[in-house]
Amino acid sequence: MPEALYCELCGSPIEGRAYKVNIDGVSLTVCEKCYRKQIQKSTSKVNAEDEKKNSQIQKPKMQEKKKKKEEIEYEVVDDYYIKIKNAREKLGLTLLALSQKVMEKESVLRRIEQGRLRPSIELSKRLEKALGIKLLEPVIEEKKEEVSEEASLNELTLGDVANLKKRR
Repeated sequence: MPEALYCELCGSPIEGRAYKVNIDGVSLTVCEKCYRKQIQKSTSKVNAEDEKKNSQIQKPKMQEKKKKKEEIEYEVVDDYYIKIKNAREKLGLTLLALSQKVMEKESVLRRIEQGRLRPSIELSKRLEKALGIKLLEPVIEEKKEEVSEEASLNELTLGDVANLKKRR
């Protein structure tokens, strides 16, 4: 007695002809009902893709010029904790009031004022705005001197120093 085939998509027994369908790279044996549904889906996907391609051809997109700003990197000054504490006391603010003003935990600000925690760039900007002080300075990158070819020839290499064992 032949073994009954079941549709691998819907699970119902296949009566009549079984169809092979490729769905997402997987070959499945399906019934006629599922086969018809897959045919309809694949043709509608093809039509939708064609419509997208045609609409893109008819409506060329305007290209926006992206301005590349040179982003200047900043770092927090070394005496940040002294500046923050002096400015806060000068304004007569408590740690609680300052923490609410800059939307940061009081414990974090306490650790910053004690010099145990360096504030992030974002927090430093908020503190600068709230206290009217300058905490950030631009990073100045030092240019490395280019090594001339003559100097590189005179330098030692690993091969010059290492004692290599000869293979026998």
